Amino acid sequence: MTIEIRIVATPDVSVTNEVVNLSYAQGHKGGALSATSFLYAGPSGRYLVDVLSFIFNLISKKAPENDIWIFVGNSSRQPDTRIVRYRKLWGALKSRGLEILGGSNAKEITVDVDGGVKFFAALLLSEQSIESVVKVLLSERCSYILVLPKDFDAQDALEKGWSGDMSEDLSFYYYICGIRGLVFKRIGEFDDCEWGFLAIGSPDSMRALLD
Repeated sequence: MTIEIRIVATPDVSVTNEVVNLSYAQGHKGGALSATSFLYAGPSGRYLVDVLSFIFNLISKKAPENDIWIFVGNSSRQPDTRIVRYRKLWGALKSRGLEILGGSNAKEITVDVDGGVKFFAALLLSEQSIESVVKVLLSERCSYILVLPKDFDAQDALEKGWSGDMSEDLSFYYYICGIRGLVFKRIGEFDDCEWGFLAIGSPDSMRALLD
């Protein structure tokens, strides 16, 4: 089945627009953030694979100097036990049947927090990863797809940390934009009428992707 992907862009997320309103970004020293939504009408995430495939193809054509990564983190503190530290995040996901196929260059860090731990992980993706990546994105709220320059060390971004909450991750967005990267966040929850992805980047990076 062919789906219709509605693409809407805004040059500045800090002012009222039809894509996303992040008024708290207004006046930020990092300048304006642009955003583009890639959405389809529907009551579920069943076509997210199609949208992510479209995004992969778009990046390969318009931004071939970049790699595509998934960044995943724990949204809540994990108990500090031997098995938790042994499995870390990738192992914990795998134990739940959430293994990303076709990925490489896996990275992971452990952060001690208030008597517990959190894990933040990254994986370089390929087109073979798309279907299994969507399953992780649907399961893990604290996750992003990042488009990063091939010559950039993803470990540096991994150590910045993030929450998955747009109201808390503004500094992370500006950091990624500062290295000419793009952030993609999954959109759609429960009975929402639209699902897909929201891209955030600098005005220049967004124009290059869409022109």
